[in-house]
Amino acid sequence: MKPVRYEEYRPIERPSYEEEMEEVVAQVARRTRASVERETVGRAVRAAHAKTYGLLKATVTVGDNSGFYGQGIFARPTAYDAVVRYSNGLGHHRPDHQLGAACGMGIKLFGVAGPSLLEDERDSGTFDLNLINNEVFFANTAYDYMVIEDLFAELPEALVDPVRRKTWMAEFLTRRHTLTDPDSWLWDELLAMLSFTAVPRQNLLSYTYNSMGAFRYGDHIAKIRTVPTAASLASLTHPIVDVRADNEAFRRTLVAEAAERDHSFELQVQLNTDLARMPVDNTSVKWPEDLSPWVAVARVDLPRQDIGGHDNLAAADATSITPWRSREEHRPIGEIQRVRQEVYRRSSIERHRINGQERREPVGSAELLG
Repeated sequence: MKPVRYEEYRPIERPSYEEEMEEVVAQVARRTRASVERETVGRAVRAAHAKTYGLLKATVTVGDNSGFYGQGIFARPTAYDAVVRYSNGLGHHRPDHQLGAACGMGIKLFGVAGPSLLEDERDSGTFDLNLINNEVFFANTAYDYMVIEDLFAELPEALVDPVRRKTWMAEFLTRRHTLTDPDSWLWDELLAMLSFTAVPRQNLLSYTYNSMGAFRYGDHIAKIRTVPTAASLASLTHPIVDVRADNEAFRRTLVAEAAERDHSFELQVQLNTDLARMPVDNTSVKWPEDLSPWVAVARVDLPRQDIGGHDNLAAADATSITPWRSREEHRPIGEIQRVRQEVYRRSSIERHRINGQERREPVGSAELLG
């Protein structure tokens, strides 16, 4: 099927969006400030992806893509210096067995031409991909995010308690009882949220990581993911992480694998060919692969390296990843993507202010990792 053209997409404009967006930003700022005392690690942590597992030097090599796939930064063969940050998706800094298995892979490319979409760093030269090890997301509007973000502050305890689990899911489904018509309940979002509980705990280098949200892809619309190459997957010597035996199982496994050998991923895109069956504004619905296959457009290589020091965790924690550190040819689209733009920016500003950290984009991997 022929890919949908970017101009065919019409964003949904809701009159209450700006007011709801301001409340979301204020809510995240409050949680960021409260995290200093709540998480007891001596600093403010992110409202999501609070616990980092490591930062790795990488190279992203763009292939010889043509036609629909040769768009934006993927239009011509290029090799980019990069870093990859791994993290846990929840907003807590705890032992691994007290966290879920939703984990993120953030990729930052350096030396990318063109102005960034972030107004306060137009000439930074960096380009981020914010990915997670699931195909779907659990919020699609600013209002949903506002309610759900508050409910997520109770995780993972709320889903472990048999009594609170039922009321928690009821509040999630009905947006804390503000949705009275069952036809408007958040069924897609609830199923997407529950799919995160089925993610197995395994080696961070063995997951497939997805953008979940959609992006402009030059003349078209796409989602992005990374998939470990067959050779890299076969080379893993620590496929399973035992969080009961080791409170830092994800980190230690990643450190061991990184020190032993090189690892690699394919960076793939899935073009949108049907806006009805591949919705942009509902990130809780998986785009069918029979409508559009995933196609590799680049490769991510992680050379063998030592990431075992405390300085590596400090560098990982200070590294900011946002889908809006992008270019016009890859503009994030959909309401939840717009929510991320300001939430990530304001959260980063508040966290750096509290922690006394300079908020500045690095110019290359060597600045972060030596």
